[in-house]
Amino acid sequence: LLAALSVTLSLNDYLNDGFANNWVRASDWDWNSEIVVITGGSSGIGEHVARQLLAKNIQTTIVILDYVPMTWAAPAKSKVHYYQVDLSNSSNISTITQRIRDEVGHPTVLVNNAGLSRGFTVMDGSYMDVEVTIRTNLVAPFLLIKEFIPQMVSRNHGHIVNISSMSALIPPARVADYAATKAGLVALHEALQLELKDVHGAPKVRLSLAILSFVRTPLFKGETHQSNFLFPLMHVETVADSIVDTLYSGLGRTIYLPGIMRYVAILKGGPDWFFRIIRNGSNNLGVDFKGRQRIDPKTGRLGQ
Repeated sequence: LLAALSVTLSLNDYLNDGFANNWVRASDWDWNSEIVVITGGSSGIGEHVARQLLAKNIQTTIVILDYVPMTWAAPAKSKVHYYQVDLSNSSNISTITQRIRDEVGHPTVLVNNAGLSRGFTVMDGSYMDVEVTIRTNLVAPFLLIKEFIPQMVSRNHGHIVNISSMSALIPPARVADYAATKAGLVALHEALQLELKDVHGAPKVRLSLAILSFVRTPLFKGETHQSNFLFPLMHVETVADSIVDTLYSGLGRTIYLPGIMRYVAILKGGPDWFFRIIRNGSNNLGVDFKGRQRIDPKTGRLGQ
């Protein structure tokens, strides 16, 4: 029985990798010359993805996009570029992406990691809370992809990683706007997979999607008050490890962390009453959903 299960899981992984990568291998990755853009790279997951990429190859060019200054020092002789930008402002995105192309070059990797959560119910959140969350978490990744993907398509080379969340599958109370943006990233990822292969003819441009449980970052603090098996508060290093390993594999894939998230996704298509029981468990989460972000009440933009 165990042998049969092992064979089934191996076959499943083989088919997942094959379809996710259009049955085409890409061996043209040169990490001495790749340019990696990481949003929200001043701390948390983005910081550790950058650090691990540099630990593997100091020659890899890293571009950090964030609205707060970097909290870590780039290693000596590394090629790290920092651009301060409010990703909730679409005009800022147009300006900063042109600067990156002019000053650094055309990015070959984009990690859409930046995100914010205001932590209000639908009724209690302001217009600004909702709009800034959606612009930062969903509109910005859309626009960054639009800016950088044409060159990836023309070269048939690139990798886009979208960081989603278990809230796309199990949306807790008080984060409806955040959960909606993470579900939107899943839809963006899946539609883009088809467009790259069938519309643009770029089967080697890779797409990866990370479905994450709670991670100990400035965005989420506290304890889940739930089973560590189902709702662990993961360390950023663990998440960064998986993202960097995926980038270095040259393959696009869906990353479930912890692995139980894979089965939660399967259960999503099960009976409504059963999934409602699972969702009700999220009401007891002790996590503080309010991140470090401050919104300027006059401009509706992110403040320092």
